Amino acid sequence: MTKKRIQSTQILPIGIFVVCFIIFSLFSHSFLSLYNMKSVMELVTFVALPAMGLAIVMLTGYFDLSFVGVIGVSSVLMIELVNAGVPPVLVLVIALIASVLMEALNGFLIIRFKIHPWLCTIATMLIYLGLEKAVSKGDYISPQGEFFNAVRFSNILGLSAVIWIMIITVLIMIVIMSKTTLGTYLYATGGNREAAKKVGINVDKYAIIAYSTAGVLSWVSSFCYVSQLSGYPPEAAYINQLEVILAVFFGMALSRKGVINIWGAFLGAAYVGFLASGLGLMGVSSYWIKLVEGLLVVFVILGTSMKNGSLVQLD
Repeated sequence: MTKKRIQSTQILPIGIFVVCFIIFSLFSHSFLSLYNMKSVMELVTFVALPAMGLAIVMLTGYFDLSFVGVIGVSSVLMIELVNAGVPPVLVLVIALIASVLMEALNGFLIIRFKIHPWLCTIATMLIYLGLEKAVSKGDYISPQGEFFNAVRFSNILGLSAVIWIMIITVLIMIVIMSKTTLGTYLYATGGNREAAKKVGINVDKYAIIAYSTAGVLSWVSSFCYVSQLSGYPPEAAYINQLEVILAVFFGMALSRKGVINIWGAFLGAAYVGFLASGLGLMGVSSYWIKLVEGLLVVFVILGTSMKNGSLVQLD
């Protein structure tokens, strides 16, 4: 009986995806074109990478909204350092350290001072977005030199570099979360904290590791932003925040047990990308697209909650 109930809750998100895909294919001849598929996957990159970071934080029982600010700070930091003549390799290392520290700060504040994850990460999000604007002066800034342009225009087997970065990152994260002790401990931290403590797992440490991992993925995302867009528009990642949240919950709804996972986050990001592309090709205003995405977040969260009894439950 339980198995049937769980499988039935997957019908709604799968049905929505199939219906949308059919409608888009019928009403837009260019939707299934190879060019559009590649364009969509490039857009999916900007959702999938931070979605995986958010998924890792959520499966440990926490939440994060500050990733949009982390991506912004990391992006403008890369650009300013490159323009100052710092070698690209050193620029990437500095941006990586900054991203990890910003996210690790979330974990420290939440654990040390018992601040609610939503409140804490809303506060740090505002701080980081403010820092991003302070560095960029609120303007679009672009990097000088050939490094990021070389990444942007590189093409391997017909796919752009950012798509390959996303694919490789997804595969690496799947292996880490499903085949390593680290992944097991992260799941255990969110699944049953008391049981994890009894077997000797330092749940506080792994919560901070989860946030730090989200920092790494935000750094990868910022590299893709700067490379693909030849710069960083003000609050570019913030615009995609809703899509990232939807991707995680949509992927969670696809799971038979309602477990947050990396593969599900990627599929959710792909769904979000195709949805935005299809609606856009049909001439739907971007305002209405956001409305549709918001409604989907509500429906998917409600469906997941009915399945689990909570938003994050890893039984």
